[in-house]
Amino acid sequence: MPSENQDQMSIFDLLPEDEAKQYKEPEKPVATKPATPQKAKEAPEPDVYEIDRVVYYAGHRLDVPSRTMKLEAVRAWLEEQFPELTKERCELVYDAENGHIVPVLKAHKKGSERPLTVWLTPPNPIPPVYHGLDEDGTVWEVRTTQTGRFQVPVRGHQALAPSGTFEASVPKIPRSCLTDIVARCQVHPDVEHLAYVVYDTRSGYHVLWPEQHASAVHVVGRGVLESEDFFVVAHIHSHGRLPAFFSATDDADEVRTGLYGVLGRCHEDSPELRFRMSCGGHFRPLAPEALFDGDLSTLVRTTSIEETGEAR
Repeated sequence: MPSENQDQMSIFDLLPEDEAKQYKEPEKPVATKPATPQKAKEAPEPDVYEIDRVVYYAGHRLDVPSRTMKLEAVRAWLEEQFPELTKERCELVYDAENGHIVPVLKAHKKGSERPLTVWLTPPNPIPPVYHGLDEDGTVWEVRTTQTGRFQVPVRGHQALAPSGTFEASVPKIPRSCLTDIVARCQVHPDVEHLAYVVYDTRSGYHVLWPEQHASAVHVVGRGVLESEDFFVVAHIHSHGRLPAFFSATDDADEVRTGLYGVLGRCHEDSPELRFRMSCGGHFRPLAPEALFDGDLSTLVRTTSIEETGEAR
């Protein structure tokens, strides 16, 4: 059945135009709304940038090879090193004031796998991402960031193994950071919260609360401009009064390689805490006790690897 907005034909539409005019009523003028102001068009991208540009992504600082490279060319160059930065999934945010470029990933899309270049021994120098073959015939994806080395099996009989390996390049996170995060989530358990645990090479660990928009079922926060001396080690968000679990939304948002935690049942004295690592969107659970310095048993209830379910 046609909708009200869909054009419909009458018998007069089948007549020749001159003949149909004598049967049709004169058309009434249609009232129109005032024109809506159009948004100003963005300035065209220059052929040559005035300053050198730097990309910050997943703990890496990369100098853009040329001032003549436009942003799409920069993205294609990055994709050679970080396969997840495809044109469909990646948006580059450019800060013209200081020449910083930050890749922002959109939702993770499933699809056919691209061919892999597999190394029998670790390449030298070690790139940000590479794939290695072990003696059992399993292909491992290895990613290195400022936080540490992340490794998961992606092909072979261990590909669905529930665990991967993480080797930290930074000290353990102080228990006090988690104390601060838990306290804020307990004070307001009816909305979700997002916190970044950041590491400053000059002053150590800090908890950063980004500008965020939150409700009882979601939280969206602004990103952090990282550098060689200041970077995010862990993202921790809460699920309010619900249990601690990683949702499909979390899976889509946490493609960037790093450490991720979720707090649940924040209205209770000891909320639930789960942690996992993301190696380019391949998730593996981690024991929170391996990441934090100090006894967590009086602060939160942690879950074991066996309780977190299958790896993805």
